Amino acid sequence: MIARGQTASEMFLWALVAAQVSKVDDLLQNKNALEFLNIRFNRAINGALDAFCAQLRYQHTHPAVPPVLMAVDEMRDKFYPDFERWIAMLLGQKAPNLAVSKHRISAAVIGAAYSIGLSPTGLGDQQWTNIVEFIRRPQELAKTVGCTWPVSKGRWDGKKGYKVQLEAATDIIRKLTQ
Repeated sequence: MIARGQTASEMFLWALVAAQVSKVDDLLQNKNALEFLNIRFNRAINGALDAFCAQLRYQHTHPAVPPVLMAVDEMRDKFYPDFERWIAMLLGQKAPNLAVSKHRISAAVIGAAYSIGLSPTGLGDQQWTNIVEFIRRPQELAKTVGCTWPVSKGRWDGKKGYKVQLEAATDIIRKLTQ
């Protein structure tokens, strides 16, 4: 099951990133911001996550500065409750036996759904089947809606980077739930 050890925390982090891919990418492309945060970004995903967390820490310690990423109020009052609802429905009812190895794609689905305003409680049985099958077999299900699922190689950018993969997740979830 997905909710063991650090996996649940990692899922929350990935879902936050997936919910605001373009903002994260804007941060990563801003050399001045990265320098200010004292972060080296070498295009690897670990560096991207370090920059993301450093920016969140900065926003938390400097609340008077307009946030670059999702504000703590939105995380606490909107995102986290939505994340909880998705986890409860996904792991508690619709796909309780998902393998731990599916935690990142599950997080991508949750973040993508949040970014397009999709609630887990408003989905029909076929939509849930589509989502669960996408998590289990992303490349196959992506093809059914005319999309591709890039397999990341540990990089943020590029044709097979996490940025492209998370953007694809949003597009695929939108199409699977129409």
